[in-house]
Amino acid sequence: MKVIAIINQKGGVGKTTTAINLGAQFAKEGKRTLAIDLDPQANLTVVLSGGQFEFESTISDVFESAKKHPIRGAIMPAIATGKTIPNLSLCPTDIRLSRVIEQSLTKVHRERILLKQLESIKDDFDVVLLDCPPNLSLTSVNAMMAADLFLIPVDGGSFSLNGLADLLDALEEVKETEDVNFAVFRNEYAKANKLINNFLDEQLNELGDKVLNTTIRRTEAIGQASVSAEPLLTYKSSSTALNDYKSLAKEVIARVNV
Repeated sequence: MKVIAIINQKGGVGKTTTAINLGAQFAKEGKRTLAIDLDPQANLTVVLSGGQFEFESTISDVFESAKKHPIRGAIMPAIATGKTIPNLSLCPTDIRLSRVIEQSLTKVHRERILLKQLESIKDDFDVVLLDCPPNLSLTSVNAMMAADLFLIPVDGGSFSLNGLADLLDALEEVKETEDVNFAVFRNEYAKANKLINNFLDEQLNELGDKVLNTTIRRTEAIGQASVSAEPLLTYKSSSTALNDYKSLAKEVIARVNV
């Protein structure tokens, strides 16, 4: 089982959209995939649960008491248009997560809660996707401890190598190695934004082979699919961006050797 953390300290760069659509693509290709929502905003949860808001157990319960609420009990089939999505499962979250994480600060091995829970289901899944919050909270540290690959989406906004360097410093500190396995890709790419594209190309060129070849093109269908609470794969299979996610899935699979 390989664990991929989709992470960026900047909000609004497409972490959740990536988790949703990459998860759906992995599942389509036969990979037993689990998407875990670590962001209290719960956008991943809303989409992959088909719009549900109440659950028997969530990742908040797991962090609150893994002994009483092991992660296996919080996992459910992902749903789109009222039907389960084959090979795709969801571990939902709720608004309590921030409070629960604050209370976990006094726990022993608090940064390894998620890692230990994932070890208990390592034979059940091929890939786990972690949708991380846009900060370096204890939730993110748990994701860092558990991940085999850090997938970093960047958009045409205020990306800079300085910001990425701060994130990589945090990853190196948590993983206790300077050889962090990470990959960066362009998200919401718009061909018309030549000035922004040229700037980003110059910045990303310095990262060499850490930059994936795939770029996710900006299309209205991606946002519409999220509003409709389903992956792009089921919402509009003819979308040009779907081919981008197929390509991204292949590159990521190659990086983690699933």
